[in-house]
Amino acid sequence: MELVAGAARRAGHDVRLIDLQVETSRDNFRLLKNWRPDVVALSCNYLPNVPEIIDLAKMTNASFSKIHIVAGGPSLSFVAREVLEHAEGAIDTIVKGEGESVIGLLLNAIQHDPSNVHRLPSVVTREAEGPPPEFVTSLDEVRPARNVLRHRRKYFLGVMDPCASIELTRGCPWDCSFCSAWTFYGRSYRPVSPEVIVEELAGIREPGVFLVDDVAFIQAEHGMAIGEAIARRGIKKSYYLETRGDVLLRNQEVFRLWKKLGMKYMFIGLEAIDQEGLIQHRNASYSAKILKHWNLSTPWASPWPLTLLPIPTGIRIVLKPCVNGVWRSRRWSILVPTRPIPALKRGTGNLREFRRGITDYTISNIRCSPPVYRCRNFMKGWSTPNESSIINISAGVR
Repeated sequence: MELVAGAARRAGHDVRLIDLQVETSRDNFRLLKNWRPDVVALSCNYLPNVPEIIDLAKMTNASFSKIHIVAGGPSLSFVAREVLEHAEGAIDTIVKGEGESVIGLLLNAIQHDPSNVHRLPSVVTREAEGPPPEFVTSLDEVRPARNVLRHRRKYFLGVMDPCASIELTRGCPWDCSFCSAWTFYGRSYRPVSPEVIVEELAGIREPGVFLVDDVAFIQAEHGMAIGEAIARRGIKKSYYLETRGDVLLRNQEVFRLWKKLGMKYMFIGLEAIDQEGLIQHRNASYSAKILKHWNLSTPWASPWPLTLLPIPTGIRIVLKPCVNGVWRSRRWSILVPTRPIPALKRGTGNLREFRRGITDYTISNIRCSPPVYRCRNFMKGWSTPNESSIINISAGVR
């Protein structure tokens, strides 16, 4: 949202930003009452939050009927029509795809030509839908409005407290079956120039930084250029990143450099440990290399390499060698069994099917989070040193 806010400000608009993970609904309505904006834009990053977005839009519309309500985000891009129908007129416009590319045009259209808003790319209204979404021309021109968020010190990730975020690249060239990034970005992969990244990092006050790339350091040259520029500037931060095991194996020098720069946490995708499982997830790795990821990561991302296991069935069979590997390595790790995102599996369907999909996904997340596997029946009979080998690292807001 800071990036979208930055794009709106560059288009000449006055922007305020409120995060309801940190502030309350009362804070939100107090801001609306005092400021009286012309447009309210709601961001929905995950499907379980869709009902909350709809309820918030309805409450806003009931209290401030003249405000034009816009909603967007990765999850809403897949289910725009269903959300508009379920909102029952409370949401005026949904933006699919990247909000930065269209927010300036959209705000100008709402102000001067509201009857033709639906003609803009990526815009969906109850009456019509515009042309397909367009990507941002250059990520170097899209910079976040970091000074509009009111409580920056409330965000943390493990011991990185407070923690900011930054985008080095956007998109992913793979099409793994459990992930929605490739459907959102069309398998594109776009880097931000090292010079822009370093300037932005130098201006971040928080000591911790979350690299929000879907897969960090796919291009070794790009990662090395950023790291070397950070070293030359003498920027001291702690970093968290997410990557694939095959990228880690291929670009080891990049990760060694970032370990020296302050990388503390590394989230490694371990989709399967055999070739059949990798093929099922459309992952291009080779099973002979997959178990090297763990041992290779542990000296660099101390003390906790994080591991994702998006496997809906056969969890016990697949997790057993992984858990045993954690115990043998004598390192603290986290295993997160997850399930595919329902937007990838469900068609548009009717609203009952849509809500059932959201509910199923929400229950699944509750069952698997926080990311600690503690089921005693699951562990029973395995050779375990002690339960403290698996610990919980929290991430979020206060």
